[in-house]
Amino acid sequence: MQPDHAVIVPPGGGVRFGNVEFLGLSEHSSRLNVSVITMAPGREGPEKHTHEGEDDVFYVLDGELTFDVGHGELPGPAGTFVLVPARLQHTFAHPTAAPVRVLNIHAPAGFDRRLMGD
Repeated sequence: MQPDHAVIVPPGGGVRFGNVEFLGLSEHSSRLNVSVITMAPGREGPEKHTHEGEDDVFYVLDGELTFDVGHGELPGPAGTFVLVPARLQHTFAHPTAAPVRVLNIHAPAGFDRRLMGD
């Protein structure tokens, strides 16, 4: 059951799973999941993959990622917005020497439950 009140998460108060901090969970809304991904320098992201029934959105807050959304590698410095529609193969990596933080949204919700095994 979804709450009938606003969900407020203070800084650092999300649900952590590895380098992902979930802010908006499936239990909060069936419409989306919201998280912040923090990646250490030089880290690879996931292997190329698709999400069958959900869009995957990225907004680079700090640092830079490299995205591959079917057109080869594209730079994604801070301020870059990427919308990956359902069923489009994609991945990302963090090739630079500075940490990176990315706002990540999945719509509809359910990604948090799959990732954390709920």
